Amino acid sequence: MTFFLGADDIAQYHREGYVLKEGLIPPDLLADAQAAITSDHPTAAQYHASPDDFPRYLDSQFSGIRKFPFSHFDLNNLVLCDAMLGSVRQLIEHDDIRFSKGEFWAKYSGVINYEQGFHRDFGNHTLVVPRTDHRYKECTTFIFLSDVEANSGPTALLPRTLTDNISFGINRLPDDLAFDPQQEEILATGPAGTVLFYSYDVFHRGTEIKAPEHARFMVLGDFHHPDAPWIDRQGWPEHGGHPHMHEFITRATPVQRCCFNLPPPGHEYWNEQTLSDMAVRYKGIDLTAYQDALHP
Repeated sequence: MTFFLGADDIAQYHREGYVLKEGLIPPDLLADAQAAITSDHPTAAQYHASPDDFPRYLDSQFSGIRKFPFSHFDLNNLVLCDAMLGSVRQLIEHDDIRFSKGEFWAKYSGVINYEQGFHRDFGNHTLVVPRTDHRYKECTTFIFLSDVEANSGPTALLPRTLTDNISFGINRLPDDLAFDPQQEEILATGPAGTVLFYSYDVFHRGTEIKAPEHARFMVLGDFHHPDAPWIDRQGWPEHGGHPHMHEFITRATPVQRCCFNLPPPGHEYWNEQTLSDMAVRYKGIDLTAYQDALHP
């Protein structure tokens, strides 16, 4: 098993609720994903040269979000690459993880106000509440496709050591605090290829992009423990007819497919009939691992 995060990274995640890891994404995968940005969003130069051509980004601070599956395989593959899945396994402490949400988010300076109040994400990730002992874990990830500096709209986080005394039934930061959030917040900055991991019980907020004619590009992925089906954001079967989902399932590895709740090789679901019909549904899919497990 390959370990992508060190002991200090994991300890910080469990203590503070987040960890920022530079250089995690392999350079070739990062370059391929950066080259695919324009399949869903204009570059900073393209947008600022003619903003009237892209009116949708004016609708709200969330109008720059494209949900998984994205329009290019290299972006879809990025959020489920070995480095990402391996890191999340270490943080969730389970080899069998589930993918519950993917987003490709573009933000452009001077378009709209991206400032947010501090909040916990569990409010729209589950209908229950997090456990204080952090069982049944969830992990949110932000992959930086562009450099993020203090004036580039970084995510601001509050260490969980400051906020764990706030009821886990509350997802908006109260006013009556013993500390000043603006003084304590940590800005998640770093070069392209950096990944921010944080738990959905961490208070965080979006910040304004102050750099002129700038853009911030992020690929987001949410993952959770397999025994926590109550944590979810997107229902994958409803995307079954989407051509980009069809392409991804066809080209994905068995490990990646498991993140979408497809049975692993060796599961009793697989037999000659299901494998034969999968090959019909997904032309060109490699089912070797499933066939080998059927006839060991």
